[in-house]
Amino acid sequence: MLEAPKLDDRYFIKNSYTSRTSVPHFGDRPVADGDVIYQPDAYALAAFLGARYGAKTIIDIGCGSALNLMAMTGFKTIGVDGGANLAFCRQTFPTATWIEADLETALNLRLEESEIKQSVVICADVIEHLVDPRNLLAGLLKISRLTKAIIITTPERDRVRGPNDMGPPADPAHAREWSRQEFEALLSAAGLAPSFCGLTVNNNRDLEKKTILAIADQTSKRQNLRVPERFRPLSIIATYNERDIAPGVVIGLLNDGFDVHVIDNWSEDGTFETLARFDHPGLVLERFPADGPALYFEWKQILRRKTDIAQQHPGRWIIHQDADEIRTSPWSDCSFRKGLYVAECMDFNAVDFTVINFRPIDDRFRDGFNVETVLDHFQFGRRPPRGSQIKAWRQGKVPVELATSGGHEAVFPERRIFPYKFILKHYPLRNQAQALRKVFKERLARFSPAERAIGMHIHYDKWPADHQFFWNKNDLIQFDDIDTRREHVTELIAGIGSVPS
Repeated sequence: MLEAPKLDDRYFIKNSYTSRTSVPHFGDRPVADGDVIYQPDAYALAAFLGARYGAKTIIDIGCGSALNLMAMTGFKTIGVDGGANLAFCRQTFPTATWIEADLETALNLRLEESEIKQSVVICADVIEHLVDPRNLLAGLLKISRLTKAIIITTPERDRVRGPNDMGPPADPAHAREWSRQEFEALLSAAGLAPSFCGLTVNNNRDLEKKTILAIADQTSKRQNLRVPERFRPLSIIATYNERDIAPGVVIGLLNDGFDVHVIDNWSEDGTFETLARFDHPGLVLERFPADGPALYFEWKQILRRKTDIAQQHPGRWIIHQDADEIRTSPWSDCSFRKGLYVAECMDFNAVDFTVINFRPIDDRFRDGFNVETVLDHFQFGRRPPRGSQIKAWRQGKVPVELATSGGHEAVFPERRIFPYKFILKHYPLRNQAQALRKVFKERLARFSPAERAIGMHIHYDKWPADHQFFWNKNDLIQFDDIDTRREHVTELIAGIGSVPS
């Protein structure tokens, strides 16, 4: 018998809140019979993490009617529930695997450890139905020591009921409801300190961020990791006329413990000369092509040069980067470099990125300004489904292939992509003068005709020559390093969710 965590009966909920002492058993068949899908992004995330972790099984604890679970493909599925819910599942899906459990009293999967080790677990909107959640938490804690990841969701009380709600919940099947902060504290006290704890949409109809989503997995141990001095990733950056932003990006990387190799495509604005004044042993500069400026911007040739440089550093993490990009780890408390070290310690050798494009809402940005401070409104990248941006890898014995994908994806044998996407903060257009110069003089006029003929470099074609490069901030999302990660957790770590773009 598992010992339940020693938690007081408030379960970290605010004082004077009233919980229920009894609730009816919740059966979700009426919900299942409708067109509304609850926690759609949570289940999509379970499938995403299952694929990235190489899991074989998805285990749904408190699966209800299991319609979300049974919609998954590519995994063995196991549903855990009791009463009428389990009877419905067994009758409707007789060939699936079902485990009977009264989650109010105990959680015992009765599965081989080897199967749990190859699983991702989801427990979606279950804990609020339990008068005593300690037994569920104890069971999840035991499972967390084996499984790849546990995804837990529950309604966010303040978003659903308002901050003045003092209970009991309006839903008679709920014993209590938490705010996001309270729920994170509860999980931490129960030994399930979440690696991520943010918000996700409640259902596919309303798409309202009113549900807490927490993930408990081994990356929570990152805080105890010390990055050795010898761990120095190499960022390979291509530049062309980016004096206003490149120096700050390079300095930031050097200060974070990276080495930097700059490939300058014969800039004419002093980018190369400015960087050449830096006195740092970790910075290497070259001009490309070596024999002088080319007539056109040949991106595939630059990508092949990047792979040649990377091949000279076997065993080292390589970042394929542009001068207008700033990279971060998935966690606000963890630097980019430390995030790569977490990936290495977990035996992954590649990192994917979610692109967020920052847009000017005014003309304030100038040379020497902090771009992250001035440009603080963004939209998510448009590549559906905010697709692969695998631009960091641990270099192996064979060269990676970058050019085939136009630089979007490093391809190599035995690639193991870290489950969570890092963040790529992109600042391509920074003020009106810079945008006009870049789009119409430095890019459209220089793009290789051969590369454009195969569909590359067409993203600037939509704008007329007199375009005003300012965005309405009401159409963008204001970035805050903590709040944005919480509000858009699935969008950032997995590219999952409906967001403005």
